[in-house]
Amino acid sequence: MKEILYIQAGEQANYIGTHFWNTQESYFTYEDGEESETDHGISFREGLNQKREPTFCPRLLAFDHKAHFGTLSQANALFGMDDTADGQALWSGNAVEYKQEPVSKSHYQIDMEELDTGYTSSAVQRDIRYWSDFNRLFYVPRTIQKVPDIPEWEDAEGNWAGGREMFTRYDEDTGLTEGAFRLFLEECETIQGIQLMHDTSTFGSFVDAFLTSVRDDFAKLPLFSWSLLSDATPFKPMDNKRGVRKLVNDALTMRSLSEMSSISVPIQSPTTWTDEVCSNTHIQADKAHAYHTSAILSAHIETATLPLRLKAAKEDILSFSARLGWRTAVPFAELRGVFPYADAADLERRIYNFSSYAPTPTSATQFSRYDVTRGFPSSGIASYNERLSSFGFEASVVSSTHAAAYPLPTSFPPFFSSAETTFPQSGPPGILSRPRSTVLFSSIGASGASDFYSGYARFLDESIRRKISVEMTGGIDLDEMSDLANDLWTLHDTAGGEPDPTSDSDGRGEDEE
Repeated sequence: MKEILYIQAGEQANYIGTHFWNTQESYFTYEDGEESETDHGISFREGLNQKREPTFCPRLLAFDHKAHFGTLSQANALFGMDDTADGQALWSGNAVEYKQEPVSKSHYQIDMEELDTGYTSSAVQRDIRYWSDFNRLFYVPRTIQKVPDIPEWEDAEGNWAGGREMFTRYDEDTGLTEGAFRLFLEECETIQGIQLMHDTSTFGSFVDAFLTSVRDDFAKLPLFSWSLLSDATPFKPMDNKRGVRKLVNDALTMRSLSEMSSISVPIQSPTTWTDEVCSNTHIQADKAHAYHTSAILSAHIETATLPLRLKAAKEDILSFSARLGWRTAVPFAELRGVFPYADAADLERRIYNFSSYAPTPTSATQFSRYDVTRGFPSSGIASYNERLSSFGFEASVVSSTHAAAYPLPTSFPPFFSSAETTFPQSGPPGILSRPRSTVLFSSIGASGASDFYSGYARFLDESIRRKISVEMTGGIDLDEMSDLANDLWTLHDTAGGEPDPTSDSDGRGEDEE
């Protein structure tokens, strides 16, 4: 057994994670005696509920601010009554009690309850307010990690020092690292590592402090991280305080992960995606709705990491990261893909890079790549292989896994357009029809693309030249920014980037004395 401990931190990460786990749950449903391709024990822990009945629950730590959990609590039907129930009062005198109005259930949750299991639910999700509104699973109590809400007068985004202080207080109050985290690890027979997904703008420094604490005791534990970057881009002029703090925060997160992760995949904000990703012949998704964009990202992330969970696979996080990083010392990779895939032409014209912030992507050399296809017909796999041959890729450069179609649980957004032959339908064709599964292509690759690092480095250099205030950067002074910029230029150079002709690396920051 090669178990994975999953960590989700932040609202967007938990939106994606909810779709991810709903998909994982669908692998427990077998039709016509078929067995799942995946090994459930890698992602799920087997245990007993309060009635001593066997359960399978995600091996997961989910962090978010209390206000974002919606109806989800540490207690549930498997592990006890509602945790809002009062205990025995210590005060025997008169008391005035104030209770916050409970969060109402979503239509999807009500529909699942009325249909008992919810497996046949066909409700159209029209009132998604929280990521828990479309959740289908039960979690063990220690999975739910409710971080205190930020006061209304404070800005949670880009506050690097504040996030680290928040982790210190939270760890002291809850015993996180010696409690929930260590318990999950001790349950594993042979853990392969941690898969982390986090919002950099709100939980970047919180996670940095968490990982720093973890590394003290588990220095060699492999880490596969997915960093959901802020909506601020270094390629546009940035003069407002919030935007500057977000960019500095993103840069600090990237430096931190370059030191602590085995492999890290940055994901650009959906606000930067081209319209064609969400609106095309096959789907009509709302780019402004986290419920929709997180479903697309989850489909790619779940597919790209599928080799780590297959029964027949020999991959684990360590070998996977080694395969991708054998020709580069920079532990970063890019996520590309097509959702949904219709025909071989999509591999030529519709592959989208979810990691590149460059306004005009460069044709960087690909050092290594791992492709995963879902539901490709034999003709599609043949076209895929022909394409690889035409580019002359060697086996050491491109690895691939061909798996069954990507399942679509009833919690998945019904944003599919009219029926296609590649989309088996569960209902009548037409707008917003709901397929049971779909075909897609996802790929994680390491390349010589270095614009990602140089973009942030140039932004920092420019901010230093302007002598930007500490207040604007969220408590990061000019000396710290200079060190950060130099580190990002080092990543740029190590990734194979060209030297910056407009900047003298040896003299960078001297005019700030």
